[in-house]
Amino acid sequence: MPDASPLWLAEVWQEHRERIMHLLAARMPESLQRRMGVEDLAQETYLACGRRLDFLRESGELPLYVKLRRIALQTLTDMERKHLAAGKRDAMKEVELTPPDSDYNDYTDAWAQFADTISSPRSHMERMERQASTRRILQKLPKIDREILELRHFEELSNAECAAVLQVTQKTASIRYVRALKRFRDLVLAQEEHL
Repeated sequence: MPDASPLWLAEVWQEHRERIMHLLAARMPESLQRRMGVEDLAQETYLACGRRLDFLRESGELPLYVKLRRIALQTLTDMERKHLAAGKRDAMKEVELTPPDSDYNDYTDAWAQFADTISSPRSHMERMERQASTRRILQKLPKIDREILELRHFEELSNAECAAVLQVTQKTASIRYVRALKRFRDLVLAQEEHL
């Protein structure tokens, strides 16, 4: 087993950083984003990993990324409790205020105009409709199917990592994934027939 020194943790973190950032960005609620950025949450996760070196070092069946993922999700929960359940000002009622004449607004407006030149309103609407349709179809799937699809496609976990997260065998994870894809495809085809 590798040495669990801070240097080892830094190397492990660097190897898995992009995946952790992707996970945190996807799971971080908007209300928490008003209080802290994804980078801040990643930094808190790294510090939590430093406190859980024994857990990370344990030899076992859990892949290292799955351990890091677990710590990241626990840190996310801790930060939600700290910032959203605190007896301070209500984060749910916060609004982002930017001075109307600030450079920030000019900058965002310029990017919005640039984005408008890239895609037509029609293609933008079609993309929005496809996204809404996909969300509706996903909501129709059983939770177990949504979960395996999210792990494989949104978090980009391997089959072995999915199995470890779900605490099932790799064969079971594969079967669940194939069944979920089939159910999703059947719902898509059924919806297309109604159009």
